[in-house]
Amino acid sequence: MLFEAFFWNETTERPAFEEFRKHEAFAKLLAGWGRFGDRAVVAEDQGTLIGAAWFRLWMPELHSYGFIDVTTPELAIAIAAGYRRKTIGRALLEELIATARADGFAALSLSVSPLNPARHLYESLGFQKVGETGSSWTFRLALG
Repeated sequence: MLFEAFFWNETTERPAFEEFRKHEAFAKLLAGWGRFGDRAVVAEDQGTLIGAAWFRLWMPELHSYGFIDVTTPELAIAIAAGYRRKTIGRALLEELIATARADGFAALSLSVSPLNPARHLYESLGFQKVGETGSSWTFRLALG
């Protein structure tokens, strides 16, 4: 699913998955998964993974584009191309937001290209733009 998150734009050329797995950004996002602050939810269709949403805490010296601070988990989501725009993403995000609230987090963050149609989903759930990094916007959702 992380591959789908990186290559959400269907007009962008995708590298072979095996090549992508060697990319530093891919490895960084998965390294040490399972530590405090790492949570994920998945969607399946007859045993096939069709979507996932996850968050994790980052540090100033090691983070992703949506980093705000060490107490705010950064969220990411991916839905397989044939399943997009069918409310699966909304359901995953709502469940993950509920999980973050139950875990006691005050907010969630994420990064999104302003061209990504998912931006409208984030905004409809209450995420607000708080910054920009490169070609991505940083969004924050207060959970309190």
